[in-house]
Amino acid sequence: MAGRYLAYPPGRGNVLIPAGDRRSAAAGLSLVTLSKPLPLAAQLVLHAATRALGPRVLPGRRREWRPPVEEGAWAAISARVAALTGPFDGTAGYLRPQASRAGGAALLLLRAGRPIGFLKVRESPAELEREAAALAAFEPGDDVGFRVPGVLGSGSVGQLWWLLLSPMEPVPARPVREVAVERLAANIGSRLARRLARPPGVPEHWQPMHGDLTPWNLRHTRGRVPWLIDWEDAGYAPPHADEVYYLATRLAVYGGRPPARAYGEAAGYWHERVSRRASEDRELTRRLLAALAALEG
Repeated sequence: MAGRYLAYPPGRGNVLIPAGDRRSAAAGLSLVTLSKPLPLAAQLVLHAATRALGPRVLPGRRREWRPPVEEGAWAAISARVAALTGPFDGTAGYLRPQASRAGGAALLLLRAGRPIGFLKVRESPAELEREAAALAAFEPGDDVGFRVPGVLGSGSVGQLWWLLLSPMEPVPARPVREVAVERLAANIGSRLARRLARPPGVPEHWQPMHGDLTPWNLRHTRGRVPWLIDWEDAGYAPPHADEVYYLATRLAVYGGRPPARAYGEAAGYWHERVSRRASEDRELTRRLLAALAALEG
């Protein structure tokens, strides 16, 4: 996997795109998550240009490949993952930009430029265990209004934990801005209730939730059914918690008027959690808190 990588987008540089061939570079570019229409349109154009002309069309700083963790640990993880997927000859990487979610990395594993797995590595097992348990609640062909990745394997090496998921299609993903969110949240909660144990001390009326239901985690790639990804925060919260968070993040990013309904406890739950986060985007946090205050009623 030696070779040069591009730290993208310029300025933030949290996506590492292989700079060796056009197919791998285009797959890496698909890891960039955008929400606003103009940046997303630009990404679609750049993705097409990369597939046609190669990685030289991409701006940014080039650098040599370095494993996201200590080299010995990476060699051990790579060997275990390759036993599940077969050999892979390239990766594209995603580093979480939020200060509140730092630690670990995610890698799109490539063979001849084609994705064969999506690997998450963390310094604590809790997030990955929650995600694996949540994804196990969904069966192939479930009619719930979305698709979820499949769990291909998991394990640990020293003080690192990993989870291997099936990959999405390697194309820029469009966020889902309009959805029947009450029905969507109900489908999520009913399936998670099968697998997620209620932690001690959780109020009896709290219900299972995805925990990060946003327009950018509900994504269209190919086909009519979107993907719902990033289940690491699955757990229990007040009724309507997923619904409230989707509405609040949509308001914060795209604007508009909040619904007339007051959500009380669920909006207050999120207001308290968001208030405690460390965030690089203070303006987005301010808008999100304002949206939650409006939804609280």
